[in-house]
Amino acid sequence: MPAPVHDLPLRLLSPENRLTKVSVWERARECAAEMDRASHRTPFDADAFCRAANRGALVLAMAGDFEESERSCQRQARVLLSLVRRGLLPRSETVRVLQPWINIGRLRVIRGDWEGALAHFPAPDSLRDTGVFAGALGPEHGLTPDEAEGVLDSESGGAFVTNTHVVETAKALARGRRADLLAAHVSRWRGTARTLPHVREASALLALRGGAKLPAVAPGTVPTLGATAIEVHASLVDASRTDSLLRSLDTLSERAPSADLVAVLRAGAGVLRSQDRVDDCARVLRRTADVCRELRDEAELFAVLRELGGLDPASGAAQEALAVAADSGYAFVRAQAGEPPLPPAEHEPRLAVLIAAELEAESRTTLVRRTP
Repeated sequence: MPAPVHDLPLRLLSPENRLTKVSVWERARECAAEMDRASHRTPFDADAFCRAANRGALVLAMAGDFEESERSCQRQARVLLSLVRRGLLPRSETVRVLQPWINIGRLRVIRGDWEGALAHFPAPDSLRDTGVFAGALGPEHGLTPDEAEGVLDSESGGAFVTNTHVVETAKALARGRRADLLAAHVSRWRGTARTLPHVREASALLALRGGAKLPAVAPGTVPTLGATAIEVHASLVDASRTDSLLRSLDTLSERAPSADLVAVLRAGAGVLRSQDRVDDCARVLRRTADVCRELRDEAELFAVLRELGGLDPASGAAQEALAVAADSGYAFVRAQAGEPPLPPAEHEPRLAVLIAAELEAESRTTLVRRTP
């Protein structure tokens, strides 16, 4: 049965280069090794270090240690600010300090504190006064107003701040189910950031909640992930669109696998299930499971198999899900599979390698800055 418009979930599905959730242990090992290599290079390889540190912090959070994940973000910021302020990295690299600050905001959203997260997604006109990492980095003070101004003076830095503010704030407000604040946010940025798929999707979702009908998808239209995300929402309240949605899902499922594709396929399968299209739902879930296997996405494969097992107990999907979960490092997988939680990261050797790699990188930058 179609959902009442006021029950539409405020969940944004637009593509955003989501990270594939491969084995926690594999990613922790890879990130630790990459941070070690990056911090040994001359000059310091900021791109490689930040990529590995950002992913490592996410690994810690997904393993259930949110406190260590936040400390990881702080360590990354200390390393970067130390190197930039001592002229060992160009000032243009200062913008990278914003990513761990943003990541802490994302952690807040995951934990349900969407209001506390908003300060981590500052708009350009408030970046100078945000206090990025103020009081959180020990001897290194947070981003100064002059450094913030330098970020905004760069075309790429200004665009990064704007796009992050628009997208992450929208996602946080959606998570908090604050349709009123989301509407005001979208209205403010619709002109400036109208090309962002999240803005188009949020506008469509708000229109649906207001009782509007969206234009039907024209026959022969080649589906995109962004357009199909909107069709997922529209089909949830208008069952006459479900066949169109299913065609889009079938077409998309044959494209190159990605974590963004998995998000849309799973949401589409949920619409099919809510409308008692059980066979179609199971078919989409089976294809989604195949995509997850191609990506080696352990966490999403577990979730998809659990859903498929509930629809078709004879499929063996539930048993496969338990096999996937047998040595998983994902906290939610372990909880749903009845496994005990992991100890804090510092006491789990397979995660402690991340902490050791960051501390070693921080130690090296400390030694460098003391050199006359």
